[in-house]
Order: sequence, then C-alpha cells, then structure tokens
Amino acid sequence: MKKIILLSFVLIQSLTLCAQEKVQIKLTPASPSASFVQELGNTTIKVNYNRPLVRDRKIFGELVPFDQLWRTGASNATQFSVSEEITFGGNKLKAGDYSLFSIPSKNEWIIIINTDTKLHGDSGYDEKKDIFRFKIPSEKAPHFYETFTIEVNDINTKGEAFLKVLWENTMIRIPIKSKDDENIMALINQNLIIENKQDASLLFQAANYYYTTERDSKQAIAWLLEAEKIESDNYNFPYLRQKIAAASNDYPAAIDAAKKALKIAEIKKMKNQDTLKKQITEWELLLKK
Repeated sequence: MKKIILLSFVLIQSLTLCAQEKVQIKLTPASPSASFVQELGNTTIKVNYNRPLVRDRKIFGELVPFDQLWRTGASNATQFSVSEEITFGGNKLKAGDYSLFSIPSKNEWIIIINTDTKLHGDSGYDEKKDIFRFKIPSEKAPHFYETFTIEVNDINTKGEAFLKVLWENTMIRIPIKSKDDENIMALINQNLIIENKQDASLLFQAANYYYTTERDSKQAIAWLLEAEKIESDNYNFPYLRQKIAAASNDYPAAIDAAKKALKIAEIKKMKNQDTLKKQITEWELLLKK
C-alpha cells in the first residue's frame, strides 16, 4: 500500500512539474544575419550584414526615408573588410575593416565608408570617422527582391567587379577593383617593355595575360614569336598563338601557328593532334569562301 501511495505521489509531482514548464516558441529573425567571403584577384573581401524583408511594405522613400543616413541593412551596421588595397567607387581603400553606410535618394545614393565597425545601426555614427563618400546612381533591379541583398558579382579577369545592393525594385552597383591588374601590367612594362628581357616563360605569361584580359593581340603574338625563338620545341607557345590569332579572325596566322604546334605534338606524341588537324581544316575552308 505504501508503495502505491509513493508511486502516486511521484506521478502527481511529475505532472505538476510538467504543467509548470513554459512552452517556448522561438520566432524566426525578422532580419536574418548573413556573411560572405569573395576573392577578387588576390584580395579577400568579407561582408557581414543583416537582411530585412519587404513584408508588403514600401521600402525606399518610406521605410527607408530618402536623404537620410541608413545603416544599409538592419540591426548592426554593415561591416565591409578587405585584405589588400582596392579601388572602391573610384576611391583608394586600404586593407582593413570598415562599416558601410548610405544616404539613398530617388535617383542616386551617397555611399559612405566609415572606420567604426562596432555600431548598432547608425546610433553613435560620427561623420569625422568617414574615410570617404561618393555618389552612385540607383537603377531598377533585374527583379523584385523580397530580401535585402548585398553581393559581389560580375567579376572579370582584370580583378574588377561590382558590389551590388539590391532590395525591393532598386539596385545600386559600386565598381570595385583589386590592384592585381595594375601590378601585373607594371611588371610586364618594366621587364618586357623597358628592360626588354628575353625570358621565354615571362614572354609567354605576358602574352597569356594580354589574351585573357582582351588586350593588344598583336603585341601578345609578337611576344610569343620571341618566346618561340628561345624555345622552339615548346608546344604551349604556338598553341596559344593560334588561339589568339583565331580570336582576331587572322586565320592565316592561326593556321601557321597551329601547324607548328601540331608538328611539336607529333614529335612528342601528344594526344591532341586530331583537334589541331580538325581546326586547321576548318580555318582553311573559311579562307576558301
């Protein structure tokens, strides 16, 4: 009997405790946090921000008033970091951590880079800590953006891109550029233009960079011809030369380079001989038309 009473007591106590437990419903964040890392050339760009939703509201001109300072997101101020110096909206920005503010208006935005990365929103914002400000036109977004979005996109081989801010039907595109292209072009100029170094590997690299960044094709081919004089059995030199010539629709030069590459491939018993033969035939047919 005592055991039954004891068990009953324990059961009642357990039920009482369960009844006293509060049910917790965890709401989803109104402005979820987000972050991303993007390489641009040899520079690493990091962005940390919060992403508010439209939620059937009118955003620009109402929720985000025109001509007033905005945190460019929600919650804490948006953080923007670069590992090396870049050009941001036409301005030099040294490696470091920054906050990104803006002043939107109907046709253009003022973009602000500030050194204070600890702010909640724009509370405590100090204009004296601005690195620079510049204006950028606003555009119609490619589609409706329910969620506030920041992205780095449209990256090209010169280390150029756009930082895009998109929300509702509005978009701004801020041009950004790493120093890589500037550094590479300075290296090419110093070694091949000024000092005229006869280094086959350097000549090839310079020609390949000119090709991938769509620069002077005649100069690139001239460098490759110089490289071929130094290393006549290097397959890569005439192979790249035929690609550059074909891209410029100079089919006689492309055929000449492809035949030289084919000859080296035959001697070295390389596998891509059929591809070169087919390409030569196609170009020769084009010249007959």
